[in-house]
Amino acid sequence: MALKIVEFFGYTPHQPEAVQFVANKQCPFTNGDCIKPDHGACSVQQVSGGTIICCPNRLYADHYRALFEVGHEVFGEGTELITADEARLRKANGTLVGNEAVMFGKRWGGELPLPRPPRADGGKAGSYYVDWIVAKIDHNGELEQFTALEVQTIDTTGSYKDQADAYFAGQAFSGAGGRGFSEAGMNWENVNKRILPQLIYKGHVLRREAKCSKGLFFICPHSVYQKIMDRLGNHLHGYPIGNGTITFRSYGLGDVNLTTHQRPLVFDSQFTTTIDQVATAFTSPMNLPPQDVYAAAIAAALR
Repeated sequence: MALKIVEFFGYTPHQPEAVQFVANKQCPFTNGDCIKPDHGACSVQQVSGGTIICCPNRLYADHYRALFEVGHEVFGEGTELITADEARLRKANGTLVGNEAVMFGKRWGGELPLPRPPRADGGKAGSYYVDWIVAKIDHNGELEQFTALEVQTIDTTGSYKDQADAYFAGQAFSGAGGRGFSEAGMNWENVNKRILPQLIYKGHVLRREAKCSKGLFFICPHSVYQKIMDRLGNHLHGYPIGNGTITFRSYGLGDVNLTTHQRPLVFDSQFTTTIDQVATAFTSPMNLPPQDVYAAAIAAALR
């Protein structure tokens, strides 16, 4: 395992424009505190392969453009996305015109806690959260329809603290063998253990919502999208966006812009299917290894 930090607090390591963000441990994409201040990595690179976005806040670049793109796609280009506070103010003033959609999420009015089903032992079930809800309202401020958005990247395994510490100190990092890589890797198994199970559960909850007319959207890096499709076997049927669907939207990063000195966020693919298709493919995978592969491995080890 080995990886290199490609973006450190939003910029190539040691880029002068990053100095204030590094010093204050702030995110240039949300203008708030960095959610991973101990290492400040927005994207990384393995020895082979392209850049991998590893911080969800990196997907909020260009003033949350990825979220606005979804809102405009499902509710129309003329839709104005506003905060819950702004919606309440306009309702009180009688200035709602019926083309508004309210954004519920971090820094936009808070995530909406949704109760879990009761526990069998009678204990407290707690809540779970959908990252974002985009709720279309009418001119009276009443809910017409909504869609839900999950925004996720991928975790790392191991540590690249040595690399981050060097960048915090303004020093170069050579790493093992002088290649500039730390002994860390990507936790791709989280696709199976966490990401897909959460999407399936939340997708089933949302399909019972009569006003969730556009289903669930999952915004992720292209590398995560590829891992999900590989895990599901790449045999899913496409469907139009609607209740009970899940739409995968993936993004990558372009080359460093010589004016901003940052890498632009680039939309690269979208695919919509049903939550049932995803659940079936997850529990009945089609891309299995050959039959008796374990027996062959044991036999080989015993020779």
